[in-house]
Amino acid sequence: MKSLLARLAAITLLSAAVAVVPSAATAHETCDSPEDVPIVLEFGSLEGEDRILCAQHSVGKTGLEALQEAGIQTADTSGSPAMVCRIEGQPTPAQEKCGNALNGPGYWAFMVAKEGQPWDYAAVGLQEYELAEGDYVALKHHLMADGENVEVAARADAATRADAEVAGHGEETSKDEHAGGDHADDDDSSFAAVALPIAIVAALLVAVAAFVVARRRRA
Repeated sequence: MKSLLARLAAITLLSAAVAVVPSAATAHETCDSPEDVPIVLEFGSLEGEDRILCAQHSVGKTGLEALQEAGIQTADTSGSPAMVCRIEGQPTPAQEKCGNALNGPGYWAFMVAKEGQPWDYAAVGLQEYELAEGDYVALKHHLMADGENVEVAARADAATRADAEVAGHGEETSKDEHAGGDHADDDDSSFAAVALPIAIVAALLVAVAAFVVARRRRA
């Protein structure tokens, strides 16, 4: 009987331990890792909302791969070498045909910098540029009539890195805000699912203890 009590007590302790084990950590929601690359999008005279995104774990990948993994939609010219001619639907087909070569009044300037340094044109295109640790990337639609000097409003600095949105994180936050009550219900359900087995085992322990005491009294 003592052996049975010991086993039930062990089961209870194991169940309690399961209840307090923290869940596995999810992907980080900041752009702090050395392998994370901030990407600045500035639409200039085009329709579009300027954004700062974070391409997580992008060191060693091409600039184009980082854009795509950050959820940025692009389109290329059909000529060789191919050039990114449209980002997030801008410029529109009426403004840029994205044919064999660029033919619109402007282009997406591909700029790079290290933290604290000024922006400069990348030596190669997005498809060939391999991202390195500490890189910042900027894509700004620039009108050729404005000359070669491209003015990027955001700086390659810690503040820009801190403002970088992690792909998907904003959407998840929005969903959480709209479904706050549902999450509370989920938490309650999770607690009940863990607490119920513990309560059952505890009740068994009490019943067995009462049975042992009753037998001893009879003896």
